[in-house]
Amino acid sequence: MRRKLMMSRLQSLEPGSVVITRQSVDATFKPQFEQVVLGKTVVRSTNLDEQLAQELMQCSKEINQFNTVIGNTMCTLDFYEGQGRLDGAICLYNEEEKLQYLKEAYDSGVRNIEMESSVFAAMCNLSGVKAAVVCVTLLNRLEGDQISSSHDVLVEYQQRPQKLVGYFIKKSLGKV
Repeated sequence: MRRKLMMSRLQSLEPGSVVITRQSVDATFKPQFEQVVLGKTVVRSTNLDEQLAQELMQCSKEINQFNTVIGNTMCTLDFYEGQGRLDGAICLYNEEEKLQYLKEAYDSGVRNIEMESSVFAAMCNLSGVKAAVVCVTLLNRLEGDQISSSHDVLVEYQQRPQKLVGYFIKKSLGKV
């Protein structure tokens, strides 16, 4: 009963929602990427181009085919413990702790979790390249850790970011 009450107070995105990343954050919700260079830790910003994010959001409104939000993407070092999953070989926390962590993540602006965006954002910033990260959510982590959607549904989900970015490119080239 307590679990159901706690989950009902938490917010999340439904599977298939597209997330345009404002900034990639680490597992402590900081917009940074730590890299060791010549034995020294270097911390780099993972903010992404806000104007580009807004342009992508406008494109999503124009095609109006799926739910799209702008939010933070949490980039973790691993798929299981780093993402607060309960289904890995090592799990030293319980479901209540997991749900509390995911609530803190959501409250800090996190809308999806993955493992690549921080290095991408940091390297683009370092290189002076305007960049965006566009992801799709595959499941509601407040309801579990296993993907239960059919193959056909997952294929459709994975095409959503591609459709959005493709539309953006066509629009930028004056082809829309």
